[in-house]
Amino acid sequence: MRKVERIVWHTAAHGRDGQAFDTTAAQIDQWHRERGWSEIGYNVVIRFNGTIEKGRDPDKIPAGVAGLNQTTYHICFSGHGDIAPLTPQQLESGVQHTIEMLRKYGLVERFLSEPDGLIVMGHREVNELVRRGLAPTPTSKSCPGRLVDMDAVQLLIRQRLTQPPAPAYTYDAQAAGELYHGLQQVYAAAKKLNLPEEAMRFLNQFRKQPEVDEAIQRWKAEPR
Repeated sequence: MRKVERIVWHTAAHGRDGQAFDTTAAQIDQWHRERGWSEIGYNVVIRFNGTIEKGRDPDKIPAGVAGLNQTTYHICFSGHGDIAPLTPQQLESGVQHTIEMLRKYGLVERFLSEPDGLIVMGHREVNELVRRGLAPTPTSKSCPGRLVDMDAVQLLIRQRLTQPPAPAYTYDAQAAGELYHGLQQVYAAAKKLNLPEEAMRFLNQFRKQPEVDEAIQRWKAEPR
């Protein structure tokens, strides 16, 4: 596994006339190939609805910050951070994915013990690393954008990592059965209404929550 020391946030800088666009990983891949790159430079792209699209294989060296790519992991958010802030879904998905990567690469302790260490950083913060002698190449970009507050992002990640775990749910067979049948009714009604894919995605996300799935599976396994 590649050694990663920092996780860098970007936006696609994709917008016009005050409107930010819901950029896809495929679009960014095309732009980067047109520059002569082998493929998309970022490791993942997070869309407006929070969906994470895969980019460059994390075991390959990415192309996101000049001079730092060998030891960095890059998250790009659809849109334009100088035009519009991240959507709530993007922020939540980005925080969760960053925490997963901090754990994957063994960076949690460093992140918590070095509050000014820029273990999680925006692209523009490479200038601070240059000032410290830790990076060779400054940037003129505002990426991930002036409407993306990286201090607030780091604080939120820190709170998630240090808060006590949520209490375990209380299993109740009758309630689990009601939940199962209720979900069946909701799915049936949603199908009749021909709800859009995004609405169904949120319903599917709820059904796949570990506590929900465990309660339903436990209820289904009980003799009746």
